[in-house]
Order: sequence, then structure tokens, then C-alpha cells
Amino acid sequence: MNNFEIIHDDIYHMLDAMNPSLISVFSNNFEHVLKRWYDKGWKIAMHGCHHDLRTSDRNASIIKINDYSEFVDLPLDIQRRKIKKAWKYFRNVGIEVDTFIAPAHGLDKNTLTALKEESDINIISDGISIWPTVVEGFTFVPQQLWNVVEKSYGTWTVCLHPDTMTREQIEELRLSLRRPEILPNIITLNEVAFDGRGEGLLCWIYSRLFWMKYRLVNTIK
Repeated sequence: MNNFEIIHDDIYHMLDAMNPSLISVFSNNFEHVLKRWYDKGWKIAMHGCHHDLRTSDRNASIIKINDYSEFVDLPLDIQRRKIKKAWKYFRNVGIEVDTFIAPAHGLDKNTLTALKEESDINIISDGISIWPTVVEGFTFVPQQLWNVVEKSYGTWTVCLHPDTMTREQIEELRLSLRRPEILPNIITLNEVAFDGRGEGLLCWIYSRLFWMKYRLVNTIK
């Protein structure tokens, strides 16, 4: 068993015990692992088509984090073909998906149109807010964290890339998730409340503060 397989096995057993709502799967045996997790009741999301990242206009993306993407700036017909191909793959292996996670947070209006025309997806796991918001008919469940942090209110999603994590980082994650102030507050996507609170003033303020800090940090770098 190589290092990746050991790490993958650690991640699998840890997340299996946590019953997560959203995960990313990177494996040489992708389809087998994907179907096994889906059959256990795990939430599987579409993460693009080929994950072939290319330089793109950060300002053209709905989530303006990266200047590279699989989708941003591409014509609608190309984006439709990508979504159609990914959607067909899931249907062929017997997996129902209703959630999209854009590679590198990169998606634009053409991406949303392609999703509407070529799939039944209506949830986007991304966005800078405190609670879910609705954009162009899609519910954006915010993803604002890249490590586990205690929060007293709101809906918070942590983005992790298990394929690049060390065993030490996995163990740190395991301990973080089991902290008494964290564990009771972990929910599935099906338990997220879509009640319109994401359109309020508090979310607007949080979003502005997030982007101000983001621009400041990147300017200093």
C-alpha cells in the first residue's frame, strides 16, 4: 500500500464515521470508490468535468478567488458539453447528483445556464455568505473556510483536499472534528436551512469584509 492509499484509507474511515455531507474523491479506482460512498448514503457532488484548469479572468467569475478555472470565460456551447458529459457519467453509474462544486471556485453565468440546460442540479456548494443565498435560481450553500473553526451561528463549509494532506494533517483534522464545540454542529446538506436569511444585511456585511481582507492579503503577497 503506497502513501496515497494509506492516506485515502485514513480519510475514508474518518469521514465514514463522521457521515459527511460533501466530499471530493480522487482515486485511481474513482468509479468504485464513488459508488461505494454513494451507496452508503453520502452526498456526491459534480466537480466539473475534467478538472482541466486554465487561465481565466478572475473578475468574470461569480466567486472571484482564482484567476484560473475549468469554466470561466468559455463559450456557452463548450460549457454545456462539459456539464452534459459529467451529468451523463453520473447517470450511467447510477448516481443522482443535485449539487455542483466548481473547480477552483470558477463559474460564471454561462456555467449556471449550462447547469440548467444539461442537468437537474440546483445547489452550488460555494459562495461567501453566512447563510445560503439564491442566485439565478440556484441555492448557493456558502463555502468560506479552509480549516475547521468554531462558529456560533451561520452555515459554514470547510474546503479540504485529502489527496494533498499528510497523515499528520489528517490526524489534526480528526481531532478538530471531534471537539465538543464542533462535533454536535456538523450537519448534512439535507439539513441545511434554505430560509432566505442569506439575503439579509448581516450576510452583505460579512461578504464585504471577507473580500476586503482577501484583497488586502493578496496585495501584501
